[in-house]
Amino acid sequence: MTQTTYDSTSWRHDDEQATFNLSGLPRSAYIPLLAVIYGLGLALYIAVEPTQPWLLLAIVALVGLGSDGILRSHPRADLRGPADTAPYLFVPVLLALASGLFLEEMVEGYWAAPAATGAAVLLGAALYGEYGSVLSGGPSYALGRLVLNMLTYVAAFGFYAVVYEFHIELLPAAFAIGLFSMLLAIEVLREAEADAYRALVFSAAIGIVVAEVRWALYFVPLDGFLAAIVLLIVFYQASGLVQHHLTSHLNRGVAAEFSLVTAIGIAVVIAGRLLSLG
Repeated sequence: MTQTTYDSTSWRHDDEQATFNLSGLPRSAYIPLLAVIYGLGLALYIAVEPTQPWLLLAIVALVGLGSDGILRSHPRADLRGPADTAPYLFVPVLLALASGLFLEEMVEGYWAAPAATGAAVLLGAALYGEYGSVLSGGPSYALGRLVLNMLTYVAAFGFYAVVYEFHIELLPAAFAIGLFSMLLAIEVLREAEADAYRALVFSAAIGIVVAEVRWALYFVPLDGFLAAIVLLIVFYQASGLVQHHLTSHLNRGVAAEFSLVTAIGIAVVIAGRLLSLG
């Protein structure tokens, strides 16, 4: 998996020469521009009735192409083709898709504008995170990774909830959730595993685990957000434990931390289920 190493002795001089295009704008300035275009397109998608799925697909495709162009223009990264940029596109593209599906299902009327604005802000944060994390050890790397990890779980939860809200049949629902989880897991493991093929194998295993849990939940009386929380807990556990294993940081303290988060999540699900029955 391609990752450019940060060189603290030369980045400032190279950036001063390379981060500006002919118009005088820094290349990263296209990130808010792409986010604004996405927000406007998303607001239109939410507002138009009947729903036009092609419009969301076009917006997501635009996000993918724009993100690819922004990342390739990074002055210190050696990202030349789709194979190089693909690992950095999963979170922005899947976040854009999940946000559109989620908001179209949950938002109506005048809430479309603020909801689309919020989604655009999240997309912008994801793009800045990807841009800053291209350089391993760069000045924005740690913050970029933190933002991306959080938005990975936001995208996962949104998509899981949408699958339940759309009442998709069991087999395609499990397949879609497994595939979505696998692609997001690639982002989580990008820092821990340099070998792209090994990262893909581990990510596929995580996707299969989440898909199997979705299959098992068919026999459990949970719907909507509560089921999405269960799937999110499983994805968080699987991806987090594998990540710590690959970085040799898996110990009792880490296991206890994940167990605590899982216990809290399960308690929330149980409380929500009891309230729905009452």
